[in-house]
Amino acid sequence: MKIKKFKILVGFLLLFGIGIFYLLNLYNKPLLNIKKSNADISISAQQLLDDYQKDETSSNKKYINNVIQVSGEISDIKVDNGNSVIILKDVNGQSSVMCHMSPEDNLNTLKLKKNDKIVVKGMCTGYLLDVIIVRCVLVNK
Repeated sequence: MKIKKFKILVGFLLLFGIGIFYLLNLYNKPLLNIKKSNADISISAQQLLDDYQKDETSSNKKYINNVIQVSGEISDIKVDNGNSVIILKDVNGQSSVMCHMSPEDNLNTLKLKKNDKIVVKGMCTGYLLDVIIVRCVLVNK
């Protein structure tokens, strides 16, 4: 009976140790380098907004957690918690694409102005009245 309890205890401890090891590796996983990675999808800001407004569920499957390259015209540039946010225009004026720039590109963002046409690359996180793209880098102006 003692041997059976010992085997159960060892099995439990082994599974617990494997679980902790997995969680630590997942927690310490480095972020994807957006600047060096290739875009999975290239799209205009207007087409991205249209896709989300037509069918949010299928757009989420297509765009979320993918590196996307978005082209569009700047409607506004804001600063949020020390990081720049570029807002790309929507022809209909209902929504926009909000590009939260990476800290490395803040200086480049200051050189931009309203109505400039730009291309940014970043990770899409979804749609909350606006399409949100984070960790963005400027591809060109």
